[in-house]
Amino acid sequence: MNTLNLSDDRQLADLIVGMVPQSEGEKLADAFLSAGLYPPITKQSLSELDIHNIIKNIKLRHDVNFDRDLSFRPNLDGAKGQEKLKAAKKYWSALTAELELYAFLFQGSASRDLKSARWCPLAAASQKRIPLMFESIQEILRNLVPERDQARVEENLDVAMLMQRVKKGVCDLVKLSEWLAHLLKEHCAPMRDEWVDKMVDSTRVGAQTPSWSSIVKGLRELLGILEAMKLDVANHQIRNLRALLIEDTINFEQNFHLSRIERCRINVEEAQAWYAYESQRYNQIMPPSFHQKTPQRAQFEVFIRALLGLLLTNDTRIEIPETFYLDHDRLRTLKSELHDIVYFDICYEIFGELLNMIDHRVTVSPNDKQALRDSIFAVLGEGASFSSRHWYMNRENISVELVRHALQICGYPHTYDAYLVREADEKLHQMLFSHCPTTFFPHAARLESILLPEILDCATSHLHASPMDLFNSLVAPTTPPPPPPPSSQASLSGRQLAGDDAVSPPADRITDIAQRFTHIAVLHWRIWGPIVYVRPEEPELLSANEVCGTAELCMKRQTTPGDARHTHDATCTPASGTESTSPTSDPRTGTRPPLASQAPGASTLD
Repeated sequence: MNTLNLSDDRQLADLIVGMVPQSEGEKLADAFLSAGLYPPITKQSLSELDIHNIIKNIKLRHDVNFDRDLSFRPNLDGAKGQEKLKAAKKYWSALTAELELYAFLFQGSASRDLKSARWCPLAAASQKRIPLMFESIQEILRNLVPERDQARVEENLDVAMLMQRVKKGVCDLVKLSEWLAHLLKEHCAPMRDEWVDKMVDSTRVGAQTPSWSSIVKGLRELLGILEAMKLDVANHQIRNLRALLIEDTINFEQNFHLSRIERCRINVEEAQAWYAYESQRYNQIMPPSFHQKTPQRAQFEVFIRALLGLLLTNDTRIEIPETFYLDHDRLRTLKSELHDIVYFDICYEIFGELLNMIDHRVTVSPNDKQALRDSIFAVLGEGASFSSRHWYMNRENISVELVRHALQICGYPHTYDAYLVREADEKLHQMLFSHCPTTFFPHAARLESILLPEILDCATSHLHASPMDLFNSLVAPTTPPPPPPPSSQASLSGRQLAGDDAVSPPADRITDIAQRFTHIAVLHWRIWGPIVYVRPEEPELLSANEVCGTAELCMKRQTTPGDARHTHDATCTPASGTESTSPTSDPRTGTRPPLASQAPGASTLD
């Protein structure tokens, strides 16, 4: 082999191809050349689980307010998670290749001539990842075990000593794994013991066979155990600190956000413009009783109404202000759930029209409605919520279900009627197609008229509650409550279903949404209100002219609606190539038609 023009790594890759038969050798050689040098789990990658980083983690500090079971777990979700898995797989292949080289260089015939000009640089170049692996294991263990065991870790995982044994072909990996197992069982939870034994077994099989892939499997198990131990420690610390972290939420977040504002790391101007515009608009349309409220209560009610309006619009140009970045996922989930209620209400209205076409005398029981709901959501597939496009793309199958249930309720033996299916599909096309201006908005207004009073009542009683009281009162228990008793709601006729008396969502669902919304809104207002929306040095609302000049910032058209996490996108994306159904806010005139809840009788905050 002519090696004069080949790098050491390339020569080693060629050795791997020659030692390992068929395509496996090429795969290992490629991994040896291109995989990362450090293992997927290192002290650095686990550093976010250190207590001082937990305390400084703004997302965790905020999320802990909303989740009784908040805990760290390996994050392998989404495209980024898949990339991590792919990189890890290549790394473990590279480690297998390196062990193959060790066997050839340090245990085979070449080991007698390692000081030669040919083999000496190759022997040095082959030691790319194993030393760093030993170093990472030592660093993680030192971070996990108490002071009394530090010396043992340093002695048994001395990297220079281990590599010297490797080069001499006398490194006893089985003995090392057994020592590690003993140490791990001293400090990890008993539930991990089986995993630890599996690590030792893989190492023993690899040494006896010999099988370098089994050795690597043992090392992979070891790092997985170390990560799990670190996660256990971090989650234990979160449980112990939960109450303190929650109670300090407002103080911690205000200081954090003020620092970001001073460094121009967050745009609060759009949030200020949004709130100022909504304040001006509500001051113009609300009844005299609203203006008799204390300024603090009136300001808060404006905020509640404005935020709910953001969730109940399907105008993709309207974005949630950046100040809500820590609640974006929660708000997006709420928005999707609310839109699903609206879309089902649209379907239910069409269902009532179908009943009138077949037999207007028929009545629909709550059980019939629930059966229809179950069928429609079965058509939509699994998932907590769906985009408007998902509803639109499934309209034909939804039409079939609407007709099937209508015929069944009317007592017909057949479950399909082509004419009725075409009628239902055409109505769904018209009502779900987002350029129709009379579709989404009235149904959203109907939902808001039901939801807003409950939200205002809940917000009133919790406005001055401590963060811990909010948590105890508004976060659902870990164990779900027993199912509610059978509904006693009266049956409705097809004519009623098609009118304004359509059945509202179940009361328990409205209460759940109201409580989740209230928790987000109250905590956000307590944190951001004094520093962005109604700052003490600027107690007066902006004038109408000032609002007209700044509210345009709130209206930004998205060029490509999407559903990526951590982005302020519109979850309910209309069908491609269509316009929004909801009336557009006009910052210049304030002529956006009010939702139903903006009627004089809707205000409940005193």
